[in-house]
Amino acid sequence: MMFGANAGVRDEVGFLIVHQRYSDHLFPGTSVLHTRLRYALLIPWLYQSLRAKRPVPKDFAQAFVDLEHALIGRLQFKEGAGEPDGVIGGDVFPRAISQPPAYVYWTALAKWGLISTRPDGRPWSRSDMARLLAAGTKKSLLDDDDKPLETVAWPITGMIEAPPEWNGTGKLTLELSDPEREFLARKLRAVRSPTDPREPSLLSRLVGRPLSDVSHCWNDEILGVAGNETVRLKRAGQAAALSAIGRAIYAALVETLKEERDKRPQERAHREDLAKIIAEWGAPAAALDFAQFLDDVGHLPAPVEAALRETHAWVRSKAKDPLPLLGVYEKAEYSRKGDRARLANNQFGVDRRMEWQADKHGYAEPLHYRWGNVKRLLRDLEGVA
Repeated sequence: MMFGANAGVRDEVGFLIVHQRYSDHLFPGTSVLHTRLRYALLIPWLYQSLRAKRPVPKDFAQAFVDLEHALIGRLQFKEGAGEPDGVIGGDVFPRAISQPPAYVYWTALAKWGLISTRPDGRPWSRSDMARLLAAGTKKSLLDDDDKPLETVAWPITGMIEAPPEWNGTGKLTLELSDPEREFLARKLRAVRSPTDPREPSLLSRLVGRPLSDVSHCWNDEILGVAGNETVRLKRAGQAAALSAIGRAIYAALVETLKEERDKRPQERAHREDLAKIIAEWGAPAAALDFAQFLDDVGHLPAPVEAALRETHAWVRSKAKDPLPLLGVYEKAEYSRKGDRARLANNQFGVDRRMEWQADKHGYAEPLHYRWGNVKRLLRDLEGVA
C-alpha cells in the first residue's frame, strides 16, 4: 500500500512514478507483491521439474500453470500444516489467482541471476520458457524474432538442488535451508547498481544485515552502509517527504472544495493533518535539490513534475494555505483521472466530491520504496555469512 494501511493504492496526483523509479534503482527486481524469498528457488525448480518430466500433452504453458497451482496447495496452511505466512494465493486456493507466483517474481528471477537472459540480452518471458520446453520435441519452433529455439541454451543453470521432499506431494515450507540461504545470498550480493554495473546495488549491500527495526530505507543506519548510493538515497528520502506533503495537500484541497465550493460542511481532519505532515516532513522536503532529484528519476509527465516542483517551492516558502496550489493539482489529477477527478471545477468534480468521504481517505505518509517488502525478503537471509 502506498499511503497508510487504510488507504489502498492511491495515486491521484501521480507520485507513484517517483516511488517506482527510486525503488527500481535501490532494490532491483523487487515488487510490492513479493512475500518470501524462497519463491526465487521454487519457480526455477518448477521449470526444472517440467523439463525433466516432459508431460503429455506438450502444452507446457498450461502444464506450468498446473504445477504452480499444485505448489500453492502444498504451501497453503490448512488443518495445522503448511506455511502460515506469505503464501501467494493461499487465501483463495483452490481457486485460480490472476497474479500467481511466477508472474509476481519473474522480473526478480532475471534481475537476481536465477534465469539468464536471451542471446540478444533481453529477458526471457514466461511464454518463451514454454516454447523452449516444447522446442525439445518440436525442432521447427521459433521465438518472437523467428529465431530457432532448439539451438538456445536452457536459461536456468547453476541452481541449487531441490530438497528430496520437492518430488513428493506433501506440504512444503517457505523457510530456507542453510545451503539455500547461502546460495541466495551469493545471488543477491551480486546484484549491481542499475546505473553503474561496477558498483553493488543497495539491495546487495543489505544482505545478511538485521533490518527489522529500521522504519525507512533512508534511515541513518541504511545511509551508513549505502556507499556510493548514499547521496541518492538521502534524496529519495527527501522526495518521499515531499510526496507525503503533496498527498496531504491533495486531501486538504478536496476537503476545502467540498465545504466552500459545494457548501457541504466538513470536519477539518485533512486540513489539520496537513499541518502535522508539514511539521514532521517539511524540513527534509525543503532540503531536496530538485534538479538532482530530476536527474535521479528521469523524465516525468509534465503535470506531475509541475505539481512536485510547485509543492517544493511552496514548502520552501513556509506557506500554510494550500489553495494557491489548486490549479497545478487540478491539472495533475485531471491528466490521470479525466472526468473522475475530484478537484475539477465542473459537474463531474462536484459529483466525485459528493462521493468522497474524509474519514475513508487515508492520511498521508511518505513513499516507502517497497521497504516493507524488501525487509521481509531480506529477513530470510539475516545473519547469513
